[in-house]
Amino acid sequence: MLHAYKEQGDHIMSWHRQWTLNNPVRALIQPPRKMFKGLVEPGMTVADTGCGTGFFSLALARLVGPSGKVIAVDLQAEALALLEEKADELGLADIIETWKCDAGDLGRLPEVDFGLSAYMAHETPDIDAYFRRMAQCVKPGGKLLLAEPRFHVSRSHFDNELAAAARTGFVHTGTPAIRLSHAAVLERA
Repeated sequence: MLHAYKEQGDHIMSWHRQWTLNNPVRALIQPPRKMFKGLVEPGMTVADTGCGTGFFSLALARLVGPSGKVIAVDLQAEALALLEEKADELGLADIIETWKCDAGDLGRLPEVDFGLSAYMAHETPDIDAYFRRMAQCVKPGGKLLLAEPRFHVSRSHFDNELAAAARTGFVHTGTPAIRLSHAAVLERA
């Protein structure tokens, strides 16, 4: 369901190719501090769904600090192992908790203040099921940042994702400017 190409070979990005999304150039194009400004504070618990090898998970860990927690969720054990290595090297291992999910279900995640769906919702086999799980995990009044690549996801597909989010109780409260992306801030009603 999250950052990986399915073993059958179709639409999920393999952890082998995630360097294309997890590199210093991306930090210049999509600086995490700017993206999460006003959304993530020290001490928060956040979920990074489809975290892959951890580009945003590591940045989120720095933002929530030692009193916060990042739940990094992916279906590929190899990606999560790489994230754990990086977190350990950077002294962030106590902040980041990795969760392996199944291809069709995130599983029951702990309650969080903020959720991130960066470049992955279009890879889910059932978008309604994805947002139902996120509605279970994001606290009422909490936020979810949904971002999809403009070069890969059409505006109409993104609008369908927003409609699915609305069906599960998320309200579109903002449209942040994230380079190369369709993006929306969604609040859990």
